[in-house]
Amino acid sequence: MSTNIVRCPANLFHSLIVSCLLLVFGSSTSCSTYQNLAVYQSDDALIALGELPAGYPSLGPNHHPYTISPKEVLTLLEPLEYREGSFLPFAWGQQRRVFTANQGKTLAQELSKAFGMALPQEVVAFTVADEEKPDRRTKGLTFIVGDELHLILEELREPSYLGEQKTYQPQAHRWELIPGNSQRLYTSRPGGKGTAPHWVVCPLKP
Repeated sequence: MSTNIVRCPANLFHSLIVSCLLLVFGSSTSCSTYQNLAVYQSDDALIALGELPAGYPSLGPNHHPYTISPKEVLTLLEPLEYREGSFLPFAWGQQRRVFTANQGKTLAQELSKAFGMALPQEVVAFTVADEEKPDRRTKGLTFIVGDELHLILEELREPSYLGEQKTYQPQAHRWELIPGNSQRLYTSRPGGKGTAPHWVVCPLKP
């Protein structure tokens, strides 16, 4: 049985934002296969513990609970970029950061705490929304196996830009992660084959 942390919002607008995040998180196809325990909830972020969703290969047991500082987590998140496909075949758009500065700081702080609470059979799921436009969200899950942090992005929204006129940013349907230094994309087969474009592996030790 799952237990959610209930936070009383300051006003109705904030309440609607939080409700939207909870609905989005709970209604996702990949995350609906397990009960989750919300360990952090705010107007623009939700962190929860739960089982690995069906459809992903189990690499466990996970190395949980795991002690990792917010600074270390931020160091792993900051270099992550992605590129979105264009209408032309084999063509890609410019590289962009996956997380905004505020999203990175929030995730680093709360993922650090969540890893210290997680059980070996659990993963840490997260949803972060844009501060000004909560319909733009980035959602995924992360876990630690051995000395490597695995991060899977299930949904990705482009960050807001100053002066942008659009009120709604459609989800990037065709995109892939660009790992930072020493990071790599997960491969399901030996020899670097079976690359998962939305799954990055980050070494925790040199």
